[in-house]
Amino acid sequence: MTTQLQQWLGETNALREFDRWFDAIMRSGNFEELDAFLTEELLAHPHPITSLCLARPLSTVRVTGWDNLAADMLRDEDRHAAAGPVTAIGADLSAHNEPDDDAWTLEVNFYDDEAFPFGDGDLDAVNAAAADTSTPWQGEFRDIMGSLTVVGLGRIYTAISAHVPGRIPFGEPAPVDLVADRLGRYFLTLRFHQALVRDARHEGLPRAMVLLAGAHDVDPWFEAAYWCETERSDDGKIASILDARDEANRARFQAETDLKIAEWRDRRNVIIRRQLRADKHPAFVELSAAQDALFHSMTGLGDGRPSHELSDHDYEMLLYAWQRQRAEKIGDDPDAIPLPEKPRGGLFGLFSRAS
Repeated sequence: MTTQLQQWLGETNALREFDRWFDAIMRSGNFEELDAFLTEELLAHPHPITSLCLARPLSTVRVTGWDNLAADMLRDEDRHAAAGPVTAIGADLSAHNEPDDDAWTLEVNFYDDEAFPFGDGDLDAVNAAAADTSTPWQGEFRDIMGSLTVVGLGRIYTAISAHVPGRIPFGEPAPVDLVADRLGRYFLTLRFHQALVRDARHEGLPRAMVLLAGAHDVDPWFEAAYWCETERSDDGKIASILDARDEANRARFQAETDLKIAEWRDRRNVIIRRQLRADKHPAFVELSAAQDALFHSMTGLGDGRPSHELSDHDYEMLLYAWQRQRAEKIGDDPDAIPLPEKPRGGLFGLFSRAS
């Protein structure tokens, strides 16, 4: 049986009017009215997408990662101290993040008043600007992170992305495939905004500020601003998160350093020990020399000579200088790096490479 919604969507420009109606209801803040309408229409149009939506009441959808958000914002304000504090946080459903089962990572953006006067707290002005297709703050974020995750919507988004509803035959009722696609997209947007606002006010932000909920390449595009006045209490979690991140970064940085040194030593040994066929050797030497020149230009270390022209000790001293440079960059103690041993004299020196 053809439903009234199918009949209406079969009319000229009805889909565009439907989008405008959805936008107006969302901006009115009347989530309950929209929730009731969508539930009724989802029930009236049986489809795999509508079934997934009906299995997701608001109580089963949540936004997580608020401790990580606070830690990311603290680091952002350290990096951009000259620009002043963060005055708005944006959280977007993003087509550039693939859901992991039912968990969907959001794009989180930090804004200051250079992008827009969020700090004035004039929510009407922010929402008036958010209603435009191109907002004044579009692309003006200071940092983009993956601090927050919405749990409960990933499978619906995956089903919609894999679904190709086709076009509405002109002057005929819209097929159920298309109606289910549209209802599913509206449902995603509604549930996301409901859960984000609810959980932000429950968990709290680092301080009271504007919270922007939007979408990045997820249809329908809709962005709205909310005011979150709940301030989260810091019981030491943020410091613990930042300490753990710093330790993980140092470990990863050191592992990258060790891997590079091993690769460079292997490359140098291939040349010194002539481990390639004679016809391959010259090209490999040329490539290696070019990489050594790039290393010199990027680090300022060494005298620019190719690594295979250096003695073993001189080469180890060059790697030592690079490790010290890397340690200073990550905040480690460069003096903790052991100094390469000098070549011994006597008979051992006879078998050492000359400088």
